[in-house]
Amino acid sequence: MLLFRRRKINPYKETLYALYTVKQGISRIEILIDKIKARREKLFEMTAQLEMRGETFLAKRYASEIAKLDKIIERLTSLRLVLEKVSLGLEYALTLHNFNGVAREVLGVIEELKKLPEATIPDIGLTFANIEASLRNLENADIEVPDISPPHIGTDTDTEKILQEAREIVRSKLEGDLITETGEI
Repeated sequence: MLLFRRRKINPYKETLYALYTVKQGISRIEILIDKIKARREKLFEMTAQLEMRGETFLAKRYASEIAKLDKIIERLTSLRLVLEKVSLGLEYALTLHNFNGVAREVLGVIEELKKLPEATIPDIGLTFANIEASLRNLENADIEVPDISPPHIGTDTDTEKILQEAREIVRSKLEGDLITETGEI
């Protein structure tokens, strides 16, 4: 009879992989923001040219598109801020050796982020899936890491505060915008 054993997981490696994935997601969001800003600038130039030619109808249409792009940029910037806070939480996990606890907290934040429409963007959705996979491994692992860190470096409450701030950003800025735009989430 074969017994299935849990694969031994190196908590440092898994946390570093999750941290790498978060940083990669931040850079992907920054690239998206840059592309949208470039498109916004082109539309703005076209709007100015149309306005100078007296074609106000088209200028107004382009101006409304610029406003939509500004909202998208604002939402992506908020999402980047949340991922930066998640990154900071994972860095605390490495410092404090509280891998399971931080993994649970970050998974909660990622679950909330996956409900947002931005999660349907392939790069962002893939980032969330990779973060979730590495954190699930970390959360379910039996980890016995000796506590070698001095107690003055930080505490779990610092990590909880950072991740709570990330949750508040998700709820207030990202989900709040959806409710005001559509009337429901």
